[in-house]
Amino acid sequence: MAAYSFNSFSSLFFLLPLFLSISLSTSDLISEICSKTQNPSLCLQALRSDRRSARADLKGLALISIDIAQSNAKQTANRLIPALSRGATSPKLKARYDTCAENYADTIDNLNQARAALNAHDIGTFRTRASAALDGPDTCEDSFEGPPAEPKQLRDANNKLEGLCSIILAIGARLESGGLY
Repeated sequence: MAAYSFNSFSSLFFLLPLFLSISLSTSDLISEICSKTQNPSLCLQALRSDRRSARADLKGLALISIDIAQSNAKQTANRLIPALSRGATSPKLKARYDTCAENYADTIDNLNQARAALNAHDIGTFRTRASAALDGPDTCEDSFEGPPAEPKQLRDANNKLEGLCSIILAIGARLESGGLY
C-alpha cells in the first residue's frame, strides 16, 4: 500500500510540470491576444473568468470569446434596450432604441456566422463576420449624435460589446497569421 501511494505521488510530481506548462502557455496566449485588443483589461477579465479558458487553444479562445460577446449582446438586446425604450418619452428616442435593437440583432447573427465560419476553418469569413459584429454597437452609438443624449447604461453596454468583439478580431488576426489553420 505504501508503494502504491509513493508511485502515485511520484507520478503526480512528474506530471505537475506538464500541467503547469499547459496552463502557463494558455495564460501567455491570453495575454498576447489581450494586448492587441481595444480594452486589454476587459479582455483579460473576460477570458480569465471563463473556466474553459484555462485549457483552451486559439480556436477554443475564439469560441469562448464569441460566447461571451453573444451573451453580452443578448442581455443588452433583450433587457436593457427594451427597458430604455419603454421609458422613452420622445418618438425620436424610441426610434433610436429601435435602431439599436436591430443593430444588436445583426450583431448576434454575425457572431453566429463567425462561429460557423470558424468551425468550417474559413478564417476570412470568420474575420469578416467578427468585424461586422462590431458594427452593431458602433452604429447604435452613432444613432445618438445630437439630442436626446445616449443614456450612460447604453453607452457602457456599447463600449463593452465593442471591447468583446475586438477580442474576436484579435484572435482572428492571430489565426490568419498562422495561429491554427
